[in-house]
Amino acid sequence: MNNIEAIRKEKRIKQEVIAAELGIKQSSYSSYITRESDITFSRLSHISDILDVSVIDIITWPEPYVPKSSAAHYENCSEKDITIANLNKYIKTLEERLEQIRG
Repeated sequence: MNNIEAIRKEKRIKQEVIAAELGIKQSSYSSYITRESDITFSRLSHISDILDVSVIDIITWPEPYVPKSSAAHYENCSEKDITIANLNKYIKTLEERLEQIRG
């Protein structure tokens, strides 16, 4: 989970602080980072809260996720359908990347 470490270092948060917030030992937190232990989605979500970023941003780091149509105003249903289809594709990509990370 190199992305977690990169974000943690950028925000200047010590591993011990994150481990304490998670209610685990620093060595347990470290085992997630070194991939000695699998990380659950709920644990990843908790880490994202501590780091004040989204889970999607952890996965796509260093590029933040910004939907192409985030600023768009929908004038008809077809635009919404296209956006939903694009988001579903992106979710599938994120799920595949998460599986690779868990690898």
